[in-house]
Amino acid sequence: MKKLFLLIVLFLFFSCEKKSSNASFYYWRTQFDLSKEENEILQSNEVKKLYVRYFDVALANNQPFPLAPIHFLDKKVNQEIIPVVFIKNEIFLSKSVDLNDLKDKILGLIDQINKSNNIKDKEIQIDCDWSLQSRDRYIQFLTLIKKEYKKTISVTIRLHQIKYFKETKVPPVDYGVLMFYNMGQLTANGTNSIYDKNIAVNYIYHLKNYPLKLKIALPIFSWYVHSRDGKVINLLSKLDKRKFENNPCFEISTSTISVKKNTLFNGFFFKKNDKLRLEEITENDLDEMKELLQNKLPYKPEEIIFYDLNTKNLKNYTNEFFFKTFTADF
Repeated sequence: MKKLFLLIVLFLFFSCEKKSSNASFYYWRTQFDLSKEENEILQSNEVKKLYVRYFDVALANNQPFPLAPIHFLDKKVNQEIIPVVFIKNEIFLSKSVDLNDLKDKILGLIDQINKSNNIKDKEIQIDCDWSLQSRDRYIQFLTLIKKEYKKTISVTIRLHQIKYFKETKVPPVDYGVLMFYNMGQLTANGTNSIYDKNIAVNYIYHLKNYPLKLKIALPIFSWYVHSRDGKVINLLSKLDKRKFENNPCFEISTSTISVKKNTLFNGFFFKKNDKLRLEEITENDLDEMKELLQNKLPYKPEEIIFYDLNTKNLKNYTNEFFFKTFTADF
C-alpha cells in the first residue's frame, strides 16, 4: 500500500511539473545590446542559448574578408553564446581561397571576439547556402574546421539541401539547423516568400531520410517588399507601418502601402506608384509549420531557434509566454 501511495505521489508530482522551454533565438545585429523587452522575453521563456552572428565572410580582391564583426555593448549575458559565422557561397566557388588559411582566420577572429568579451564558447555554427558547384570545397572546409575545433560544430541547412542531400552531400558536423523559412520566390505581387505551405510540403517529406540530426529554426520576422514597375528593388525589414500613417505621400491598406508622390522617407527614396507589400509570419503560421514538421520529422527536435531576437519582431506576438508554450510540446 505504501509503495502504491508513493507511486501515486510521484505520478502527480511529475504530471504537475512545469514543462521546460527548448526555445532559443538568433541574434542578428552588428551590436549586441539587449533591450529591456528582449531581456524580459528571454527570462519569461527560460531561454538558455543565443545564436549570435559574429561576422560575415565575403570576397574582397578575390580574398576572404570579414564584414561587420559584432561589437558587444552589453557585457552581461545570462545565456550561453553560440558564435555564428555567415560565409557567402562565393568564398567556396573561388579556387584562389586557401581553405586552411580561411579556417585559421575564422577561428582566430572568433577567439579574438570571445576573449575581448570574456565569452567561453562550447559550439560554433557555420551558416552557408552552398551549391553543387561549391559543395566539395565547402565539405573540405568543414572537415578542416572540425579537425581543428574540438567542440561542437553545427551548420545551417536549407530545404533544397534536405530534398537533394545525395547530390548536395551531408555536412560532416555534429548537427544541422533546418532553416524553415525564405522558401518561396520573392516577387512584387506573389505569395509570402518567407513561408509557403505548398512549397514546404514538397520538401519536408524527405526529412525522414535525412541522415544528420536536425534542430529547427522558425521565422518571427517580417519585411516589406519594395517594388517599382512590377520589379522588386529592395527589402525593408523591421519597418513599422505606423511610421507611414498621416503622411500624404503614402496610401495604406491592410498589407500594402502605395506611394502617391516622390519622397525621401526613413532613409529610403520612394518614387510615385512604388508599392510596399507586407510579408509577415503570424502565430497561426507558426502553428501550421509546427504541425507540418511534427508529421514529417521522425523525432522530436531538441531545440527550436527563432529568427530573430528583436523588439520589433517580438511585438507581433501577443502572449509573452508564447514561445515557451509553443515549444513545450513540439
